Amino acid sequence: MVTFKRYWRIIVPIVVALIIWYFSALSGDTSHHQSLSIANTLGWPNSLTRKIAHVILYLLFGTSLAYYSQGRFPHSYPRYESLLHNLVIVVAYGAVDEIHQLLVAGRNGTFSDVVLDTFAGLAGILLYIAFYCLVWLRFRHRFYKKSI
Repeated sequence: MVTFKRYWRIIVPIVVALIIWYFSALSGDTSHHQSLSIANTLGWPNSLTRKIAHVILYLLFGTSLAYYSQGRFPHSYPRYESLLHNLVIVVAYGAVDEIHQLLVAGRNGTFSDVVLDTFAGLAGILLYIAFYCLVWLRFRHRFYKKSI
């Protein structure tokens, strides 16, 4: 019997990737109006709002990828190979996302967005690793030590 519990770690990065793809598929006018309304609400420039959206989405993507890969080795510290694999996935998806934007009417893809996506994804991966190593493993160790 296939259970949801078995696959829930992979569902999160897939959902985040689909959200990124959805926003990339919006036409230039629709995307501009959405970001402009948010920018006006916050009182920020539109370009800053668009860059912050990139950072937030790819930060979530990197974090969810790290969460998935850590689930494969739940009782050890995050592996260096996992970090590299996750980073390659983030870079590749960022590049494919920008190429996809070149094919959407009114949108353009830029190399600077791929670089921004890469750094945001790397920050998400490192934040997850820091949380896991510094907080969760220490808490888990203390919990198991007291229960013995």
